[in-house]
Amino acid sequence: MRSLSRLLSAIVVTGAAPLAAQAVRYEVAVTAPALQLYHVTAEFPATGKDTLYLSLPAWSPGAYEIQNYARYVRGFGATSAAGQPLFWDRFDKDTWRVVTGKSARVTVQFDYLADTIDLSLARLTGDFGQFLGTNLFLFEEGQPRRPAEVRFRLPAGWQVTTALPSGGNGVYRAADYDELADAMTFVGRFTLDSLQVDGKWIRIALWPATDYTPAVSRNLRSGIERMAQAQNRLMRGAPYDVYTVFFNVIHEPIEFGGGLEHSSAQYDIMPAQAFASPDGALGDFMYPLLSHEFFHLWNVKRIRPAEMWPYDYHAEQFTPLLWWSEGVTDYYADLTNIRAGLWSPEQFIQNVNDNIQQVEGAPEPWSAEDGSVATWINEVYVNSSQLYYPKGSLLGMLLDISIRDATDNAHSLDDVMRALFTRYYRQGKGFATTDLLAELRAAGMPDLDTFYQRYINGRDSLPYDAVFAKAGISVARNTVSVPFLGIATGVASGGGGALDVHSVTPGSSADAAGVLAGDVLVSVGDITVAPDQDWAATFRSRYRGRAGQPLAITVRRGGQVVTLNTVLRERSSARITISRAAGLTPKQRRIWQGLATGL
Repeated sequence: MRSLSRLLSAIVVTGAAPLAAQAVRYEVAVTAPALQLYHVTAEFPATGKDTLYLSLPAWSPGAYEIQNYARYVRGFGATSAAGQPLFWDRFDKDTWRVVTGKSARVTVQFDYLADTIDLSLARLTGDFGQFLGTNLFLFEEGQPRRPAEVRFRLPAGWQVTTALPSGGNGVYRAADYDELADAMTFVGRFTLDSLQVDGKWIRIALWPATDYTPAVSRNLRSGIERMAQAQNRLMRGAPYDVYTVFFNVIHEPIEFGGGLEHSSAQYDIMPAQAFASPDGALGDFMYPLLSHEFFHLWNVKRIRPAEMWPYDYHAEQFTPLLWWSEGVTDYYADLTNIRAGLWSPEQFIQNVNDNIQQVEGAPEPWSAEDGSVATWINEVYVNSSQLYYPKGSLLGMLLDISIRDATDNAHSLDDVMRALFTRYYRQGKGFATTDLLAELRAAGMPDLDTFYQRYINGRDSLPYDAVFAKAGISVARNTVSVPFLGIATGVASGGGGALDVHSVTPGSSADAAGVLAGDVLVSVGDITVAPDQDWAATFRSRYRGRAGQPLAITVRRGGQVVTLNTVLRERSSARITISRAAGLTPKQRRIWQGLATGL
């Protein structure tokens, strides 16, 4: 199939018609929201072709997970320009083969099921819907540069907010398929606000509208304005004309919150209790989430690993550089928050401590590059695809301090980021590991080859003590013991507020008790287990220091409630914590101020 794409790409270069004539025309309709179905119509140019190969992406850039969006399609059909049915069949998992019958244009229609809360999936619920371009918009193989027009047919009173630029008269346009696929869209009834930052418009589209209270509005607008200003100063201007923050506040039980970046937008999902308090104070994760997705405007949407330039929408695109694209973006999100005055220095240091605990708490050593490659498989034992966020952030900070120390704060990681933007993105290409190392070396990173082999490609413990001291940050090491139950859980497939046991760690308290994967966890000791509470933290706090004491674990197994008896076990680890030191030297002070202010 990939050879087919390359062949089609080669064929397209001859006999090109004007771009307007080649545009693909889409219509997205919502006729019965209760059925949770989008109806999609797409009209493709077909002159001179006997067969069209039309595909839906298997994944969305930024969400490194194969979703196979074609699985949500039903009622597929194709007709000629005269309205006559055309023969079609499935060519592979995400491609339909349509015989054109010599028609100048071919129209396909289908329904798309939109019933899941997810950052890269479509949803329709009540009087609201959202989707990503990769969900609904078919593309013709070999035609990635073809422009597109999109129209909507929606219930009365529904509005549209999309990342696509408007062409007037209810038509939205995309210059090519990458822009179309990347377009986040809200339809229905939601709130829409806007503000101007450095002469560029930023919109806030939020559902449900009732969650956008005056207090939330003030805090969200202020935070967005300050973080956008800080990042624009760093990168010397905004890379967009209009940027949209699409936000869903979820009032039903969910186990996650997060965001997905786009070229001129971000889409965020947060559970209501983590979004804002009743008085409008934003949750602790809100600023880190927003600033992380904002900085993706540069790092990964534009400064992109060479292995993902161009995008291949059919299959995984493995790269060893996601520690940089995601983890170093996390570092710059934290720098944004302190430089914008949204965080105190103490909050910044505490976040670094949290990153250290996540990295050092991993059950076995792993490399940042391996974690980047493994992101596609969602490892069960050591989920390094999640850990490359905190480890990449720490690597960014270590590199930044090292460069500032070696150059007496004349250069920094900021210079590297700007160089990658100028020398790679603006030149229309991705960057490889060798390119990144060259830019780090040019910025003044000392002994870079050793650092790379030991800490990025290698599995050595990160050099906290030696490097953090250069910025006046002290490192303390203490041995701590915590209760260790040894189970991984998830919300039970049948719902009902239960947690299934997914796996049991050998040698743990749960393993000794005889807990099995597939059990439904009811209680641990005197703690009732519930998916909407942090029962595990309560367990660790209540049972700390009680190793060797009896512990009862109650589960439901095969329809029966079973109580399993064991003894409490603990796991010891060296806990590393950092803090700002007193009595800084002038150089340490300059380096810290450089980090905290960007100056």
